[in-house]
Amino acid sequence: MSENIKPVTIKDVAKELGIHHVTVSRALRNTGSLKAETRELIKKTANELGYKPNRLARNFRNKKSDVLAVVVPDLRPYFFSKYISDFIEVAQKEGYSVMIFQSSEKADLEKEIIDSLIGYRVMGVVASVAKDTVHENHFDVLKQEQIPYVFFDRAPEQTKASQILVNNFQGAYDAVTAMLKSGKKRIAYISTNYEHKIFQDRLLGYKQALKDNGLPYLEELVVKGGFFMKDGFDVTKTLMALKEKPDGILAVRDEIGIGAIKYLKENGIRIPEDVAVIGFDNDPMGVACEPELTTVDQSVPSMVEGTFDLLLRQIKNNSLNFEKKLIEPKIIFRGSV
Repeated sequence: MSENIKPVTIKDVAKELGIHHVTVSRALRNTGSLKAETRELIKKTANELGYKPNRLARNFRNKKSDVLAVVVPDLRPYFFSKYISDFIEVAQKEGYSVMIFQSSEKADLEKEIIDSLIGYRVMGVVASVAKDTVHENHFDVLKQEQIPYVFFDRAPEQTKASQILVNNFQGAYDAVTAMLKSGKKRIAYISTNYEHKIFQDRLLGYKQALKDNGLPYLEELVVKGGFFMKDGFDVTKTLMALKEKPDGILAVRDEIGIGAIKYLKENGIRIPEDVAVIGFDNDPMGVACEPELTTVDQSVPSMVEGTFDLLLRQIKNNSLNFEKKLIEPKIIFRGSV
């Protein structure tokens, strides 16, 4: 009976020598500035371990196979699933294949994914970072290998990479202003425990809209919770137990807003007469609830087009550029305001 022996990888060679796998990759491909003795030691060790080059990966690097990678924190939210679907469609029309990776909101896993992309020899990367990714240090391996990458929606706070972001401050500001214009005076904000800048910007927009309209910012009206419908239901229950109840709710995601509507309806609270509700994302589920959810649309098609164009330009020019684009959101008014 024959045994299935797992092929020796670049990482195996790196582990044997106690060095980074990127260094091994450079030595075996005769690239980078390595000492001659280091390069020879790596090649000798690789040979002794029985390493065989991955021809498919080599073809990727030689542009014989055009593969792009998309890295997202979570596949479940509508925003990311819609983005991926649209990106694949655009990429396929241009002759590219797409690989999808989920970091599960973990910076450590995100780093592992980025490291693995070197082995896949992808042509380019678009990424929305995990909630606790502050620095882009682990993306440096892409830079070292001259693999272009573009951030979308979420980017590290200090980055020199190209990025397409939404004006989250303005989206929240406009949403609160819309409720104030409809006669609401006590507007709550349901946020998330995630501390990423996009959520901070939405909170700042909420605060500024209140200030510009002569209303105080009240801590009791800002509640943090999870990321999904049940969280919206539970947090709305907390808000409506306040002695002075809110007459408007801004939810950081549509799914949370739908949860808020569900709680309000189950408890005989009229929408929007008693409480208005606005969400973020333009999730199709927002038109399936009653009343339909008013939402802040972040224009996913524009974001996809922008990130793809930026990435493709860098691939074709063989350069890593910095360019930042801001997408202005718009409110889609429905029955909840």
